[in-house]
Amino acid sequence: MAELAQARQWHRQGDLARAIEAYRIALRASPEDVAAWHDYAVALLQAGRAGEAAGALQEALRIAPGHPDLLLAMAQARQRAGQHAGALESAIAAADAAPDNPLAWLLRGRLEALAGAGAAEASLRRAVALEPRLDEAWHYLGEVLQRQGRWDEAAQAYRQAMRSQPGEVMNIGICAEQAGHWEQARQAYRSMCGLYPERRDCLARLARIEAMLCDFPAASASTARLAALLASGPAHPEDCAEPFALAHLEVPDALRVQATRHYVQRILRRAPVPLPPAAATPGPRLRIGYLGADFGRHAVGLLLRGLFAAHDRNRFEVLGYSLRRHDDQVAAALAAEFDVFRDLHGAPVADIARRIRDDGVDVLIDLGGYTGGARPEVLAMRPAPVQLGWLGFIDGHEAPWLDGLLLDRHVQPDDAPWPWSDRILRLPGLLFPCGPMPAGKPDRTRFGLPEGVPLLASFNNSYKLDAELVEAWIRTLARVPQAHLAVYLPPEARPHFLRAWQAGGGDPLRLHVLDHVPFEAQADRAASCDLFLDAFRYQAGATAMSCVAAGLPVLGREGHGTLARLGTGINRFLGLDELVCADTAQYIDRAAALASEPARLAALRARMREAASATGLFDPRRAAAAIESVIDGLPAMRASAPMATDR
Repeated sequence: MAELAQARQWHRQGDLARAIEAYRIALRASPEDVAAWHDYAVALLQAGRAGEAAGALQEALRIAPGHPDLLLAMAQARQRAGQHAGALESAIAAADAAPDNPLAWLLRGRLEALAGAGAAEASLRRAVALEPRLDEAWHYLGEVLQRQGRWDEAAQAYRQAMRSQPGEVMNIGICAEQAGHWEQARQAYRSMCGLYPERRDCLARLARIEAMLCDFPAASASTARLAALLASGPAHPEDCAEPFALAHLEVPDALRVQATRHYVQRILRRAPVPLPPAAATPGPRLRIGYLGADFGRHAVGLLLRGLFAAHDRNRFEVLGYSLRRHDDQVAAALAAEFDVFRDLHGAPVADIARRIRDDGVDVLIDLGGYTGGARPEVLAMRPAPVQLGWLGFIDGHEAPWLDGLLLDRHVQPDDAPWPWSDRILRLPGLLFPCGPMPAGKPDRTRFGLPEGVPLLASFNNSYKLDAELVEAWIRTLARVPQAHLAVYLPPEARPHFLRAWQAGGGDPLRLHVLDHVPFEAQADRAASCDLFLDAFRYQAGATAMSCVAAGLPVLGREGHGTLARLGTGINRFLGLDELVCADTAQYIDRAAALASEPARLAALRARMREAASATGLFDPRRAAAAIESVIDGLPAMRASAPMATDR
C-alpha cells in the first residue's frame, strides 16, 4: 500500500491536492479500507470540500456501520455542508456509539445548541465531565446558559474556557452586565481592552457600562478613544461596535453611520442566504406580521397593549412572532390580540424566516432593530416582500433588508439632518403607540418623598444621564431653594452619581435617590411628583408616556437626532410647546419657573390631560390606523424606488 502511505505523507505535509488524488488511487485498489476512507474524507474536509467528504464517509459507513470515528467525521462534514439536521443526527449517533468520547459529546452539544434543542446543556456538561479541560465545550456551554439568561452560570463556564482563550473575558463582561454586576462588567471590559486595545466592540461596551454607572469622566474618555478608533480606518470584519451603544454615546454622526454599516455587513455574512419568495396567494385581507423579543412586561410590550387588537380586521390579518418567551399577564394578553401568535424562542434564524414566509406575511414590522433579543439576520433572509422598522430602535439602521423606518415629523422633522441611508416613512401623528395606562394616585408618604415642596423628578435609565444634565439640575435647584429632586438610580450607579452631584455643589439634603418599583406603583410615584426633567441626549419614550398618563408634565430640551427628540416629540404632538426648550439655559429657566409657580403648573397639567384625550394619545386605534395608512401607500413607494437586497 505504497500509494496510501504516500497519501498520508502528503496529507501530513499539508499538500492536500496530491494527498486527495493519492487517496483515490489507494481506495480503487482497496475499496474496503475504512481507515483510508476516513483519512480521505478528512483531507476533503480540510480542503473545504465538505459535500464530497460526506459522500466518502457515507461509503465508509456502508462498510462499517456505526463506526464512531466515521460518524463523528460525518457530523462535521454535514455541518460544514449546511446539512444541519443530518449533522445532528450523525453527532447523536457518534455519542451513542462512543459514550466516553468527549469530542463526540462536544459536537453533539454544539449542534443541539445551533438547533435550539434543550438537550444541548446536558450534552456539553457530559463533554466537560469526561474532559474538564475541553475549553471549547465550556465555551459552548456558556453560550447555552447565556441564551437562557443564567448569567452567573454562563460566566463561570466562560471562566473555564479562559484557560486557552483569554478573550472569553468579553463574554464574562456581557454576562456580568446582564446580571446587574456592572462594576464586574467594567473590569472585564477593561481587561479585554487591555488585551486588544484596537478593538472597537469592547471599547464601545466599556463606554456604555461607564455611562450606566454614571461615571461621567470615564465614559467621556472611553467615548473619545472609541471615536478616535472609528476614525482611524477600517476595522477587522468581526470587530463591530454595537449600534445601540453608539446611539447614546457622543460619537459624531458620520462615524456612527460608518460603524453601523460595518455592523450590518457582519450580519449579512452570518445570515443564511435570502429565501426565494413565496408563491403569490392573495387573500381577502393583507397580512401584517410583527417580529419582536419584547411581547411581555417590558417598556415596549407595555406600549403595545391593545395595538394588535385595534387593527381593522376587515382589511388586515395580524400575526405575531415572538423571539423571547415571557411568562406574565402582559405577554398572555398581547398573544391573545393576534390572529396567529408564534412562540419562536430559541428557534434557528432560518426556521424563523421560513415560518414567516410560509405564513404569507405581506408586511413584516421589526420591533427590535439592534436592541437586546433582536434577530436582524431573520430580516436579512427577506421572509416578507415588505419589511419595516419601528419602535424598538428609533435611530438609523443602514439595513438593506428594511424598506423604511416608521418615524414621525416630531422626532425627525422635515428640515432636520438625516445622515442615514434609511428611507423614512412618516406616521401621521405620533410614532409611539399606547393603550390605557394607570393615572396614578399621589402618595408621597408611601414613597418616602418630602411633603409640601415642589418635587422635580427623573425616572430615566442611568445611561441616559450625563454631566451636563446633572449640572443643569443643580443649577435649577439653586434657583428654587424650596425644590427637591427625586432621581431613579440603580444601586451600582449611585456612588458615581453622588460624587458628581457633590462635586457640582448639589445639595445632598434635597436629592432623593429612588429604587425600582413595579409598573403600577411607578404610576403612583409619578403622580406624586410635580415636573419630570427629561434627559438631553436620549430622552424618555415609554417613560414619558407613562408620566403623561399619571399627570406629570415632561420638560425637555430638543436636541440633535431622533433619540434626543423623543420626549419633546410627545409634547409637540400634544401641542405643549412650552415644555420644549431650545437650549440648556431655557431648560433651567422653565424648570425653575414651573417649580416656583404651582398654579401655572396645575393649569399646564390640566391642559395636558385635555390634549391627551383630544389626540387619542392612549387610544390603541390611533397608532394602528397610522400604521395602516402607511401600509396603504406602500405599493406606490416600492414601485417608485425599491430597496436593494443584494448581498
